[in-house]
Amino acid sequence: MPLQKTTREEIIKSSVRVLRRKGYYRTTMNDLAKEVGLTKGVFYHHFSNKEDVMRVSLQATTNWFEKHVFSIAFLDNLSNREKLVKMADVIFAAFTDHAGGCFFTNTILETTHVEDTFLKEIILFFTLWEKALTNVFKEKHSAAEIGDVVQKIIADIEGSLILVQLHKDTSYLRKALQRSIKEL
Repeated sequence: MPLQKTTREEIIKSSVRVLRRKGYYRTTMNDLAKEVGLTKGVFYHHFSNKEDVMRVSLQATTNWFEKHVFSIAFLDNLSNREKLVKMADVIFAAFTDHAGGCFFTNTILETTHVEDTFLKEIILFFTLWEKALTNVFKEKHSAAEIGDVVQKIIADIEGSLILVQLHKDTSYLRKALQRSIKEL
């Protein structure tokens, strides 16, 4: 029997799991409602359409990463190495706790060749990640090279997530995160 009451936060959390696993185009409003235990009609009371759900889910995921991962890069009480190790631990857990890998990369690969509807949300996520890593690496690398270093690290991590999905082996991500720490 469907739940009668649930919070918007619970709906978003459940929606992220489904969208991350199935993708935007293969997910239906019925899938989203079922995941959280609502009827489709009740789900429509909270969100007018799937695009709205996706946009809010991407924003909520960015907010989560900003609070739990990227903010670590700006803590004054940790060394840059400690910041990066802590960020790596949270990133590993975040990308391996549910099936699907990186919600943002999955969405890029699935949607941008068809439409740019979610580009703004995706760009914000990667911009915040770049700023966080730039802060960690700014003492080690010159202003001229830091952008390339940060982009290489993100590309390595994201590429490793593809291999994690392909081989069902999280060691690819662990090794990519370890390589990022060696950059310090």
